[in-house]
Amino acid sequence: MNVKPQFEIKYIELKWYDKNTLVKVTESLNALSVEYDSVNQCFTTETTIYPKLDEIKRGQLAIRVLNVEARQPYINLPNNDKKLLTQIKDPDTGIYWWILKEKWVSEQKQWFGIAPNIVGTLKFYITSQLCEVEINGSDFSVEQLEQYLRVFKNDLWELILDDSSAVQANAKQTNGIGVSEEVIECINKIVNAAQKILETPKVELREIQAIKPRKLVKPVNRTFMEMVSKSNQRFLTSRATQPSYNVPENRYILFALERCGRVLKQIVILAQNKSQRFLDTANKLKGQLDSFDTSVKVNRDLVVKDLERVRERTKLEYWQKKLNLKIQDNDIQLTTTRCSLDLYLHLENKTQQKDGFFVLIWNGESWVKPDNKSGILSLRNRYQVLLEVLEPGDTLKFNCDYNYRTSERAVLFNLDNVHSIELIDCQSIQKAKEAFEKEKLIGKSLAKNGWVKPLSHQEIEEQNREKASLLNRINYYSQNQELSDYIYKRIEPKYRELRKFIQHMKRLGIMPSSNFPNSMTFVQNINYQAVHNGYKVLRGITKLTDDELLLNLELIDNMGLVNMPLLYERWTFIQLILVLKNSFRFVPQKDWKYKLIEAVKSNKTDININLINDEAKRYISLWYEKSLSNNKRPDFILDLTWFSHNIDGSNERHFKRFVLDAKFYDKLTFDRAGGMLSKINELFDGKNYSENNSNPVFLIHPCNNLIEHPITAQSWGKHSFLGELNNNDDVNLFSHDRGAVFLNPIDRSLYSDELQRLLGMFLQYKLEDAKTSDLDNDSSQAVPICIRCGSSDIKNLKKTTRYRNRHGDWVERTPKSVWMQCCECEQLQIYNHCASDKSSTRLIKNGLYWSYHSARALEPFNMKCPSCGEWGAW
Repeated sequence: MNVKPQFEIKYIELKWYDKNTLVKVTESLNALSVEYDSVNQCFTTETTIYPKLDEIKRGQLAIRVLNVEARQPYINLPNNDKKLLTQIKDPDTGIYWWILKEKWVSEQKQWFGIAPNIVGTLKFYITSQLCEVEINGSDFSVEQLEQYLRVFKNDLWELILDDSSAVQANAKQTNGIGVSEEVIECINKIVNAAQKILETPKVELREIQAIKPRKLVKPVNRTFMEMVSKSNQRFLTSRATQPSYNVPENRYILFALERCGRVLKQIVILAQNKSQRFLDTANKLKGQLDSFDTSVKVNRDLVVKDLERVRERTKLEYWQKKLNLKIQDNDIQLTTTRCSLDLYLHLENKTQQKDGFFVLIWNGESWVKPDNKSGILSLRNRYQVLLEVLEPGDTLKFNCDYNYRTSERAVLFNLDNVHSIELIDCQSIQKAKEAFEKEKLIGKSLAKNGWVKPLSHQEIEEQNREKASLLNRINYYSQNQELSDYIYKRIEPKYRELRKFIQHMKRLGIMPSSNFPNSMTFVQNINYQAVHNGYKVLRGITKLTDDELLLNLELIDNMGLVNMPLLYERWTFIQLILVLKNSFRFVPQKDWKYKLIEAVKSNKTDININLINDEAKRYISLWYEKSLSNNKRPDFILDLTWFSHNIDGSNERHFKRFVLDAKFYDKLTFDRAGGMLSKINELFDGKNYSENNSNPVFLIHPCNNLIEHPITAQSWGKHSFLGELNNNDDVNLFSHDRGAVFLNPIDRSLYSDELQRLLGMFLQYKLEDAKTSDLDNDSSQAVPICIRCGSSDIKNLKKTTRYRNRHGDWVERTPKSVWMQCCECEQLQIYNHCASDKSSTRLIKNGLYWSYHSARALEPFNMKCPSCGEWGAW
């Protein structure tokens, strides 16, 4: 049911002359996003307040009723107190707003309402509709909030201005940021022409009246009146002239220079930001390179956590729980009525026809063959699916009806009306006990060594491959930093000159006008002509030829009063496009800039931007606030269409959907919601963004201290959770289907690495089924793509046939694994599979930093399977 709100909620800033006289109303650019909850039959929205910051007094919540006769709205507080809202009228627009006026503060000349500034849930009753507003707190400072707004504007301009991409532009021609030598030359011509215009600007002499000595007077009517009324006057009113520079030609030149100045300002900011970012990235990579050693510091807490996981697997209850889960997942129908018979069996290998297990029976003392014949548990027809659930080595108690038939060589057991399957023992318990003892000994040894572990020969080889890729990228970012710095040094002085010229023209009394005058000045004066032509050329080569686009950018650039959660949500939208475009080489399609502006400045939903990467055979429809089939509206949906390469050379079309939701929460807000996992599960299951487990669902947040106990040895585990394991349950693993990723414009050291790793996981791993048991090798069916640089120029490497394990023994490498390397950045990607689960789940390793599978604390180059949590060898 699609119920529309009859109201909108905005932040407004009010300026009062006194407690009864409203002077001005300033609205925020966007209203709060309101959704209808069909279960509770009310509208819901959320916002953020800043209780620790007394100086944040600018905005207050206000309600505008739409298209209906407004009854007095009110707030119902948690203690059932009712607070009536008061109506005010915008003196400029005539729009009526409802606000809470509880307390007049004469020092600040403001009315304040206490209720909307308390963390919790407020119920607004508006006409006949109820809206629950979830008010979250935030511990951000004023400086941080201002930085959010500044970064948002800068990144928007960067995305619009930097129209180049890794596949569209040559770095030498564009200096790495989409600014060519043609742009620099155009700017130089504009500034030089403006300077010459100011030396001899066009001027008009305009007639005025002035007091002059009697002998110099040029009479006007007033002169004769003065002569008649007052004789012998030494000074009289005379005709005179005054030079005026506020002529149409100069007004247009000022307009053009101001527009050029705005573009130059953003190019300067873009060049400076990119120069600093490239420098930070290069330094970060150098830090990673310098941190490599022949030994590694092991995280004791993670070792203990791994030991606890292994210890759990030594318990029968763990494996019984897994068995129950398999029975449930495979939809095996058990009877509700308990049977009078119990059948005890010990499973051995599967039969040759794979239609059952060889079994032993209990004779009261030991497990033996029935009647010294081959015992066979037949699992055809109704219980055939148990072949995928039960394991050789399991000892089981079946509560069921059963029968058996005896032949010359075998006894055949058939099950019927199974009520329960109880695990008595299994081989996995013994394996877990052996592994636990081994891991415990390693832990004790490390404890004596100060938790420092020497790297194995294989790990040093992997480290060297990682070093080669890092050196490649350090060189790449250093070159781009130099190019961006070059742009900044060439354009920043010209921008300062242009600002001086604009200020000079304003001091001359010139007012800007966008009307191009029909004047011969632009034909005869080469300087006026040069500014006009330069302005048109600059707009053309910076792709800002559309006045509407420029006006919208200026409108956004001037916004001050903002709803921070909404700003964060739309900044995340910008980051998604930036990462897809710059890191993964996707090219945005027709009218994408206008759609982006529309998403930023309006409250429209179902906004779609198409991006393509022909080299990688991947095509994305990026949706902003698209409604799902259940009428729920996550912030972002990535609909990915991709093509696999079949053996016969044909292309097969595939589709996968990914869902992202941005939450501007701090740690306390997450805690109030029950913690990170509770919020993730609410999106995945509660709101069913997964559409019945079909879509991976990830939460984007700015909270750096959200993860208290990392579950992976990689550095990103301190900030993000990629669903690599389940930190609450070792049986129900997430397999990268849900998680939460850190993204914060204030923390520029990480910048968008966390988002890039997440999107890389989508584009490289989660787009297809990870099952490889039916495939010839472990490589992806999709075109390989590099998670570090986005290139699809990937070559196969000849792998070694053997490797030394952690005990120093030579071990044969699996023939199904595939080694590849990016031809541009030299990043290695290894495709392998988990030997511990029946599906042979695909695993992909992208080096130490970019791998998204969980790494072992004891072996940082060894990845855990996201489906079962086991680890093996690479």
